[in-house]
Amino acid sequence: MLKPLYYFTFLLLFASQVSWAAVPIKDVTLLGIKLSDSNLDKVREHMWDIGGFLQDRSTVKQRNIDKFFTSSNLKESSYVKFRYNNAGYVTSAIQLYRPISIHHKNSRNPIQTRDVALDIIRQIGEPTQVLSKGWGGSPNYRSYIWKDEYITVIVDREGGEIFGRVFVKFIVNKQDPFYVEVLEQ
Repeated sequence: MLKPLYYFTFLLLFASQVSWAAVPIKDVTLLGIKLSDSNLDKVREHMWDIGGFLQDRSTVKQRNIDKFFTSSNLKESSYVKFRYNNAGYVTSAIQLYRPISIHHKNSRNPIQTRDVALDIIRQIGEPTQVLSKGWGGSPNYRSYIWKDEYITVIVDREGGEIFGRVFVKFIVNKQDPFYVEVLEQ
């Protein structure tokens, strides 16, 4: 009889701390980069300044995509990828996690979407949608989505199955990925 009351009290305290620290979804950051108003030059400069990442050689001369592999920073991730429109503004970003991480839990257990979602909940608050996914007889898992008119944040697994690697995808809704900036003559 005492346990449900204990858990309820814990949830109330945790929820009050989460809502107190939350910022609007449009102010979400990835590695300190505010995605809603960043461009190619800002992203590359910021990634160079924080260090610990190696840019994929095939994306150095590209204007529509940047891919950064982790070398000494962010060891729980495999890479971070940014996509840009023709004007150079960020249209989406993705962070792919390694299968096992000791950042979220000090164990060698596979990383869960819930662990990654808790980090985002601390930053921007509760998700707007939680989906239960799984197909083909595989076990179910939860996918988390935060969405407003500016940004959509998705925590999911590759392939939509529990054995896929966890990723966080940020989509900037106000930027058209196929926008072409025409210079007036």
